[in-house]
Amino acid sequence: MSFDNRIEEREIVHTDPDIEIEHRKKVIEDVGASRRQSVNKVVQIVWLLFGILEVAIGLRVFLKLIAANPGNLFAQLVYSFTDLFLWPFAGLTISPSTAGFTLEISSVIAMIVYAVIAWVLASLIWIIFARSGSRSVVVTERRRE
Repeated sequence: MSFDNRIEEREIVHTDPDIEIEHRKKVIEDVGASRRQSVNKVVQIVWLLFGILEVAIGLRVFLKLIAANPGNLFAQLVYSFTDLFLWPFAGLTISPSTAGFTLEISSVIAMIVYAVIAWVLASLIWIIFARSGSRSVVVTERRRE
């Protein structure tokens, strides 16, 4: 694994012959800045994917709570998508129910666990791949003699 920790330094010199002033601009830039932008994009994708999962599970909890018709196409889509992700939590706790209204406590626990997994994953990506960096610009002007 190779990381780009180079510092790029360049100097731009501009002389104005009419007024005899030399303008120097020295730029020191961290080349790893693009790597941090890439890492940021990956972390955003992780949060987006886990966010979609959280919304889907939350929607499932809501549909069960209001006793939505399980034969409805939308409810079937939500239930079938979330079943795969709720499988590890199946049977963890009872799901209290009254007159068709069901509170899936295991789904709420799954939402908490997936939120923690997303946070840990995003933090690990930053710790492993991000690099600190800086940029500094020094501008000097002087009269030529």
